Amino acid sequence: MLKPANYFPALTLNPILQLVTNITGKGFFHLLSANFIIGFLGFGSQLLVAKFLTPIELGQIKAIQSFIGVGTILAGFGFNTAVLKLCSEKRSSEERAFIFKQNFYYTIVPILLVLTGLFCLAKFGLLSPDKTINKWLPLYMLLIPAAVYASLIMVYLQALKKIQLMARMQVLIRLFGFIILIPATYFYGLIGFILSTIFIGYIALIPLLNLVKDSLVGKVKPKAVFPQSFYYAKWSVVGNAIATIGQFVDIFMLNYLIKDRVSFGYYGLATIFIIGLNYITSSVQSIATPYFSEKSDDKKEFLRVLKKYEKLMILLALCVSIIAFLIIPTFIEIIYGKSYASAGLYFRILVLKYFFWSCYALLGVAILGLGKMRFNFLSVSISVPISLILSYCFITSYGVIGAAVAQVIAYFITLIIVLLMTKYVIKVHFVAPVTNNPRKAG
Repeated sequence: MLKPANYFPALTLNPILQLVTNITGKGFFHLLSANFIIGFLGFGSQLLVAKFLTPIELGQIKAIQSFIGVGTILAGFGFNTAVLKLCSEKRSSEERAFIFKQNFYYTIVPILLVLTGLFCLAKFGLLSPDKTINKWLPLYMLLIPAAVYASLIMVYLQALKKIQLMARMQVLIRLFGFIILIPATYFYGLIGFILSTIFIGYIALIPLLNLVKDSLVGKVKPKAVFPQSFYYAKWSVVGNAIATIGQFVDIFMLNYLIKDRVSFGYYGLATIFIIGLNYITSSVQSIATPYFSEKSDDKKEFLRVLKKYEKLMILLALCVSIIAFLIIPTFIEIIYGKSYASAGLYFRILVLKYFFWSCYALLGVAILGLGKMRFNFLSVSISVPISLILSYCFITSYGVIGAAVAQVIAYFITLIIVLLMTKYVIKVHFVAPVTNNPRKAG
C-alpha cells in the first residue's frame, strides 16, 4: 500500500543551519528578498487599486484576470515547460539557445488561436452574466502575448540558473508597473487599470528580449527539438490549463453563481493577499526545479534534493501562514474599514489552502524534473473535478464563504493525491532504465 509519509521529512532543527548555508549559495535568499520586494510592490499596487475601485469593479477585475490566466496558459501551450526541462539538462549553451529560439517561434500559433477564441466567447456573452466583463475582456486579452513571452524568457533564465538576474528583472518590472498602474487607476478607474496593465506588459518585455537576443539567433541544432518540445509541452499545457482552472475555480463559480457582486469583490480582495503569499512558495520552486532535472538519473541525489527543499518549504509555509492568519484580517479592517471585515474572514479560511498547496508544490516540479508530465496531468485531472463539484455544492448552499471552505477541502484532497502520485512516479522512474528519449521516459 502506498504511504505518503515518506515524502514529508521530519521537521527537526538540527540540519537547518547547513540547509540555509547551502541554499544561500544557490541564490535562494537573493530571489526570496527580490520576491518580497515584488510582493510588496504587487500588494501595494493591488491594495491601492482596490481603494480606487468599487467592490463590484474589484470582483470584475478578478474574474477577467482569471480568464486571462487560463488563456495565457493555453497560449503558451506548455512550451515554457519544454524550455525549462530541456534547457535544464546537461547541454552546451549553443544547444540551449537553439531550443529556446525554436520554442519561442512555436508559441506564435497557439497565441493567435487563443486570442481568436476569447474574442468570440466574449462577443457572444458566454464568459460571464456580467456585461462589463464581456465588454472589457477583448481589450485586456491583448496582454496575453506579452505575458507568454515574458514567462518563456524567465524560465529560460531559470533553466540557465541565472537566478539573480531573473530576480532583478522581476523587481524592475514590478517597480515600473507600480509607478504606472497606481496613477492610471486613480485618475481613470477601471479602464485606466486595464490600459496601464497592457502597457506595462509590453514595455517590460523589451529589456527581457534584450537579455536573450543572442539566444534567438542560435544555430547549433540538437536532434529532434520539436518532438521533444512537443512531448513535454502537450502534457504541460493540458495539465497546467486544468490546474489553472482549479486555481481559479472559486472565482469562476462565484462569477456564474453569485448575484451579490459586492461580496464577490470582498472575496477578490482576500485572494489578493493569498497571491502575495504565493511568492514565497514560487521562490523555492524557482530554485529547485533545475536541480530536479539534473538529478533525475540518480535516485539518492534526487531524494536528497527533494527532501531538502520540501523541508524548507513546509517550514516557511507554516510560519508565514500563522503570521498572516493573525495579522492580515486586522490590516484589512484598518485600511478598508469595518465593512470589509468579511474579506478578513475569507482570508483566514483561504490561508489553509495556501499551506496545503505549498506542501505539494515542490512535488509537482519534482515530477516535471523526472520528465513524467503525464502524472501531473493525471493528478489535476482527478483533483479539479473534485474541486468543481465541491465549489458548486458549497457555494449554492453557503454562498461566498462556501467557496473558501470548498477550496480548503479540495486542496487537502489534492495534497493526498500528489503525495501518492509522487511516491509511485519515483518508484517507477528509478526502477526503469534511464533514457534520454522523453517518449520512453514519460
